[in-house]
Amino acid sequence: MHNLIMTDWSVIIIEISLMRPQAGKDKILDAALALFATQGFHKTSIDQIAGKAGVSKGLTYNYFDRKEDLLLAIIDRASTSMVSVATDPDAGVGYQIALRDLLAKFGRMLKEQAEPLSFQLSLLFDPTLQPLVRQPLRQRAATLLDHSEGLFRKSGVSDPKMAARRFVSELDGIALHYLRVFDAYPLEDMLIQLYENYKDIAK
Repeated sequence: MHNLIMTDWSVIIIEISLMRPQAGKDKILDAALALFATQGFHKTSIDQIAGKAGVSKGLTYNYFDRKEDLLLAIIDRASTSMVSVATDPDAGVGYQIALRDLLAKFGRMLKEQAEPLSFQLSLLFDPTLQPLVRQPLRQRAATLLDHSEGLFRKSGVSDPKMAARRFVSELDGIALHYLRVFDAYPLEDMLIQLYENYKDIAK
């Protein structure tokens, strides 16, 4: 048993030395996401995730104590991307340019991250996982709302908080329809229409 334990740790040490820590974590997260999305969270094992990632089970546990931590890390990674979409990189630009750029980034994100975002939408309808994912998803929604409110303050609208709530709700609807409802959804046309609806919101 002692030799087996030493061998396992030797494998983990070699894997860590050959792979950047973030690259190793990303491989494991990508594998977990693919398996969760295709066969479900509950039917996926750590062994399967390690096998798909091409790493040892020990390395997987080195980064994540349990399968639930993997799920939360997937949500956190997607949340970072979504918040970056709503964050204005240039506070000096005007409202209409900031709105246009936000919608362009939102569209790219939906296309490039369709799989993880679609999977996360499915979590909202799984009552067994809701207690685990509710808080991080709520926190992400609150952060997005806060950033969007900052955008609408630039517009001069009288109630930027309400405008932000309406805007984020429409973005959520577009995401739901694009990712989970319609096979051929006119994403670009919808984003252009949303821009037209909001570009002169203060008038």
